[in-house]
Amino acid sequence: MIGNLAPCCDDAGLQRSPTVMILPAALISLIFAISGMLQAAPANEEFATAERLAATGAFEESVAHWKKADALFQQTKDSAGQIDTKIRLAASYHALGQTRLAIDTLTHAQQIAPPGDLKHHAKIKAALGAIYIFATPGAKEHTLHEHMSAHEDLAEATLKESIKLARAARDPHVEAVALNNLANLYSYQEKLDEAVKNYKAAMDLASQSHDRELASQACANLARSAVDSGDYENAETWGDEAVEKASELKDSHEKAYQLLSAGQTFNQIFIGAPDHDNDLRLSAFEAYQKAATVVEAIGDKRALSYACGYESELYEAEKKYDEALTLTRKALVLAQEFKSPDALYRWEWQSGRLLHAKHNDEAAIAACRRAVETLQLIRHDVALRYGNPNAHSSFRDVAGALYFQLADLLLQRADSAKNPAELNKLLLDARDTAELLKSAELEDYFQDECVNLLKSKITKVETVSQTAAVVYIIPLPDRTEMLVSLPSGLHRVKSPVTDVALEDAAHQFRVNLEKRTTYEYLDQAKQLYDWLIKPLEPLLAGSKIDTLVFIPDGALRNIPMAALHDGQKYLIEKYAIAVTPGLTLMEPRAFKRETIGLVANGLSAGVQGFAPLEYVSGEMSNLKKLYGGTELMNQQFVKTNIDKEFVGENYSIVHIASHGHFDSDVKKTFVLTFDSKLTLDDLEQLIRPSQLRDKPVELLTLSACQTAAGDDRAALGLAGSAIKAGARSAFATLWFVNDQSSSTLVFDFYTQLHNHPDISKAKALQTAQVKLLADPRYAHPCYWAPYLIIGNWL
Repeated sequence: MIGNLAPCCDDAGLQRSPTVMILPAALISLIFAISGMLQAAPANEEFATAERLAATGAFEESVAHWKKADALFQQTKDSAGQIDTKIRLAASYHALGQTRLAIDTLTHAQQIAPPGDLKHHAKIKAALGAIYIFATPGAKEHTLHEHMSAHEDLAEATLKESIKLARAARDPHVEAVALNNLANLYSYQEKLDEAVKNYKAAMDLASQSHDRELASQACANLARSAVDSGDYENAETWGDEAVEKASELKDSHEKAYQLLSAGQTFNQIFIGAPDHDNDLRLSAFEAYQKAATVVEAIGDKRALSYACGYESELYEAEKKYDEALTLTRKALVLAQEFKSPDALYRWEWQSGRLLHAKHNDEAAIAACRRAVETLQLIRHDVALRYGNPNAHSSFRDVAGALYFQLADLLLQRADSAKNPAELNKLLLDARDTAELLKSAELEDYFQDECVNLLKSKITKVETVSQTAAVVYIIPLPDRTEMLVSLPSGLHRVKSPVTDVALEDAAHQFRVNLEKRTTYEYLDQAKQLYDWLIKPLEPLLAGSKIDTLVFIPDGALRNIPMAALHDGQKYLIEKYAIAVTPGLTLMEPRAFKRETIGLVANGLSAGVQGFAPLEYVSGEMSNLKKLYGGTELMNQQFVKTNIDKEFVGENYSIVHIASHGHFDSDVKKTFVLTFDSKLTLDDLEQLIRPSQLRDKPVELLTLSACQTAAGDDRAALGLAGSAIKAGARSAFATLWFVNDQSSSTLVFDFYTQLHNHPDISKAKALQTAQVKLLADPRYAHPCYWAPYLIIGNWL
């Protein structure tokens, strides 16, 4: 499927989500454009050489010549020529991914520009603003999401200042560039109305200032934004106009990428609006052919690689696999020549799909393995850089399908394994592939690679517990596979449910579970049981298994497996239940309870517009009786006190009874305090140092948090909360229950842990849930089901 392809790339190496396979604005060319014609600088050989190299996409080679030109302008004290050269040097640095050098170069240009030179200051700020959107984190920034927010704000302020200066200098051309870059930012933030407005203004001003390249560029961007907003009619109109404008330009790297962008626009319209006729695909093909002609003429191998690869996608969609494979292989050879990992993983993946379609699965697996290996090298950049300009692209959106495709191929190969050893290896390989995705997803959600630094070294989860079955769920397009780890080894169980059907049922189940007055949830509870649990029953029958540990995927993260129903009983009545975001992301060791130290924090008062939690006071009082420890309630539960509270080393349980909200955007995820909000970064700074001592935090409790129904990415954040914070496990809720039942269940859970030193956390929760379930007032799963043990269940 074309909609599941890897992201595409612009001349800066910046890519966007495959779900909207349109090239983003060509930032580098825009930076070139703002340097303008060098009226004050001598047309020396170094400058001309650098300009020619950059125009053909040879950015690395151009750098040395820009530097020499810069030195020559400095010797002749030609500040205008030096500034314009530095702008172009910064463009080449940015094209090579050397963002910090690009910013430093432009900062130096600012320093040598005279204070009254409004035009040059406007040019520099237009370039800086474009680069800030994609700048990498500085040393003082703890995580990537902090950087993203800060640099988006800085980019907007800088571009608006550029527009202001350009207007003061009465330079419509620089104003057009800054407007186009500001529209790029708004497109990145999914502020599509603002993006369209600024692209239109940029196109008009570019036409007035006779910059055909910039006008063409803004038009292509307009088409892309129209696709993003579902306005396919205007997208097609602007796409046609963009091709017409680009065709009039002289051959260059920029011209080629504008044509590639237009081709992507046409193809995405065809995918998104199937009522359009096949002329759209023909338009895409023609745009790619024109781009290929341009890049072959100028020798731009990178652009030619993408022209061949995109054209191959069209053949693939038409099931012309031989033609598609020929073009993909050409794209691969070119990508290898210019050593671009983003292009390499894309074309290896595409090659894998085509080889599978041609029934050559051995070669397909090899190609997909190479794609995954390459992607792992750049996974930290994928969602930020390669998901652009859609700021909400996730790693899963951009590349998740690759991992599932490889896992699927390995599982299919397992069907014909020659012996048990080969079968076991293929199953482990499939599980490991899915595990790579889960690790990358968490890293992407938290925008913090530290969440994976302390991975467990456990390689055989089967040896962890003699009474637990670990169920690894892999939803696929035509079935769902479950890899089950038992004391006897790894077993494979298939279910006929497709990934789409499973997702739909899980979403509906979650919605219905929160309706306290109905039993609508039972239909999905039974259906999901039949799909996911019933196939396991023969395997579990007669065993000593009393705990099921699920490693769910996608929508399954957002439902309580405890509430699945066989028609007679809930699953929790048969087994203790736990979940973990990944096998290597937990530390499965028993909870040592000789001396349990408790840090308890809570809000019963209504603050900051949030409702009171009237049962929290009783919950905190009960915990105090069991464990003693320190307590911060209401007015005491403020950041300064919290910081002091965590300085000590005598705590192994951190309990927070306050409103918590998990969002698909980690920046909007928080736990409420009396006067502010704790982010997950704040929790990490408080708890993670405990890992450096002999007694790390065993349990992080968030007893009043919630994720939105249908927000699978938010559920990923909840599942990873313990890992992010540095705790071995978490006790948390999928949705908020402001009721006496919540306090009762939480107290019963802790009582079990306190009174039974050998009980696991999963069994303690099961006992508390079954007890509440037996109370007719709270038999509905809305009351007892949202509670989860996440991570180490022992």
